[in-house]
Amino acid sequence: MSWYAIDAVDRAFLRAKKALFEPFDFWKWVKLAVIIFLLGGAASNYGGSGTNYRMDSEDFGNNLPYVEPGQIPGFPSGMNGIDPYHMYFPEPAGVIIAVIVFLLLLALLISYISSIMEFVFVESLVKNEVKFWAYLGEFMGKGFYLLLVRLALGLVFLVFFAIAFLPLIPTILEEPSDVSVPVLIGGIFWFIVVLLILALVGVAINSFLSLAIPLSIYRNTGILSAFGLVFANFRKSWKEVIVYWFVRFLLSIGIAILAILLFGITMLFLGLIFLITDGILYFLFSALVSDPLVWILLIPFVLIELALIFGALLFLNVPLAVFMKYHLLSFLETWFVGAEIPFFDAPVQEPEKGLSEAEVNF
Repeated sequence: MSWYAIDAVDRAFLRAKKALFEPFDFWKWVKLAVIIFLLGGAASNYGGSGTNYRMDSEDFGNNLPYVEPGQIPGFPSGMNGIDPYHMYFPEPAGVIIAVIVFLLLLALLISYISSIMEFVFVESLVKNEVKFWAYLGEFMGKGFYLLLVRLALGLVFLVFFAIAFLPLIPTILEEPSDVSVPVLIGGIFWFIVVLLILALVGVAINSFLSLAIPLSIYRNTGILSAFGLVFANFRKSWKEVIVYWFVRFLLSIGIAILAILLFGITMLFLGLIFLITDGILYFLFSALVSDPLVWILLIPFVLIELALIFGALLFLNVPLAVFMKYHLLSFLETWFVGAEIPFFDAPVQEPEKGLSEAEVNF
């Protein structure tokens, strides 16, 4: 058995070094940071609440002037006759449904962009050229099919989870006093086991999909066909994939520890600099304007500082994400015979020079 996953670590390190530092290109890093950010996806949910309070004349005492029903004093005559009790307001259920639909559409859009970025990221690293808009237009179709596959897999997992949850429904519907402790513990244990199994299967399928994406690009095939090729090769050399998963697990732990250290040091360093800067600005503004206005003037500076911290964290994440993706590609290059990944550092084979007719006659 060959140790493809271990050998791929050295090749991934060398390729990441060449791609990012030989030479260093600031705008290349910026584009990679944007791709990695969109690849991870981000979503924010905002909500609000309101209250309706109905007031009577007794709330203000007995010194209010008499107002005829249906009349509004102080308004033009055309405005009188308005009945607030018959005015139309959006139903809460309709607002909730609209918000849910909007969030679902937003989640689908973000997932679609993330699916496209999977292909854009691979192509950028393989060719060592980050052509964001060109790759975006090229892989919109493949990204859409990848999104459909992921949605279908998510639906299948949801169905399996619901089926596994069915035995627990009678226990949940029983009165609390009728539920025995062994049955409750058994139900919790069953729930945890089902979640663990589904999580492991999901991780394995996601790993197969990640390996199928480069094959879909460079063998010019669909994502499902590429997935089938990966799974067929897994059946022939499953031990290599097990070692690959174990190596990826160890690398993920190391990358996570390194990321925490780098992010912590960066935030501490930038935080101290920005704290000193804000203190100086505060005393300067205090000498010119009142205290409430000082805080208003500081808001733009704080927003800029937060944007700089966020950008610095994205930059620090670039070499980590690039290394992990190069490890996947380097493993796939050797594990899957005929992957045909045209790496930028692949040796160029010079064509053989044949003898000319004059040389042959000579």
